[in-house]
Amino acid sequence: MTTTPNRLTFWNWLVYSLRIRRVEYRIAELPIFLMPMLLTIDSAASFNSAGFWEGLLVFFFLFAFGDLVNCLADRDLDAHYKPQLTEAVYGLGVRGVIIQAVVSAAAAILISVHLAWLLNRPLLVPLVICGVLLAWAYSVEPVRLKGRGLWQLVFYWLGLFAGPMIFVAAIFAWPIAMEVILFSLAFGLLQTGVILVNTAEDFPEDRELGVCTVIVYTGIRKGMWLALVLTLLGWGMLLASILAIGFQAEMDAWSTAIATGPLLMLGIAVTISLLKLALSIPATEPEGIALVKRAARLVPVWMTGVALTSLWACGVLFWFRSG
Repeated sequence: MTTTPNRLTFWNWLVYSLRIRRVEYRIAELPIFLMPMLLTIDSAASFNSAGFWEGLLVFFFLFAFGDLVNCLADRDLDAHYKPQLTEAVYGLGVRGVIIQAVVSAAAAILISVHLAWLLNRPLLVPLVICGVLLAWAYSVEPVRLKGRGLWQLVFYWLGLFAGPMIFVAAIFAWPIAMEVILFSLAFGLLQTGVILVNTAEDFPEDRELGVCTVIVYTGIRKGMWLALVLTLLGWGMLLASILAIGFQAEMDAWSTAIATGPLLMLGIAVTISLLKLALSIPATEPEGIALVKRAARLVPVWMTGVALTSLWACGVLFWFRSG
């Protein structure tokens, strides 16, 4: 596919650059930064610190790098069902996307070097370098974790959610409290279960093109049961970690209910939906694919809901500890 325009205007460059950064996901990604911060800081003054602003820049540059590399590596694959991304890659030119990816990675690493020096926390630099390498390994051959079956699951859990959260916690506190690590792992497990439904939406295209995603590896029916199990485990661990942090802070029962109530109600709703989906997947594949595609429309709502209700719980915990 060659759709490179004769002359790339600034407006087209801007639109294409934003498109391949998948900015629509930032609403769900911002809580990934804010939650571990709220669980570790003692004062709202931390929001005016260099650690906050530089850490936020590193965070967004890392996610941008991952999105850029993924769109570049999948530019021909996406032409089948995400043509707007393919159009953006070829509109900018392969070389142009590579330059943007390199700049994003370099910016993340350089800012982390300054942050590590400022906070006297040298571990931040190798954490960011690991994040860059992991984002590259997800999309690019010969590693391409996206097409390595269950390794895609590991990337979602540790690379997309838990790892960035632990990095953020390391900016504001060292050593990191075990409850914060548990919270990060639990949130990552929960969101991984939800995102599997979205991965299943592309099952026929991925299988046809020889991309062994976790759903291609397990099949749709087993994949949806796996999504349900991960979601249940994640929610249980997440609530347990919130209760543990609240207990340490001597939070009263009323404040605990306020913190966990929205998350618990959403958890029940999403779990029931996933259970119904897993039970309704028929033996005939075309019908199963159709059911999954319908359910996948709710995934952005579920993921954003999980992120916002978890952020609410962290906000209540922070308010109680700092009040």
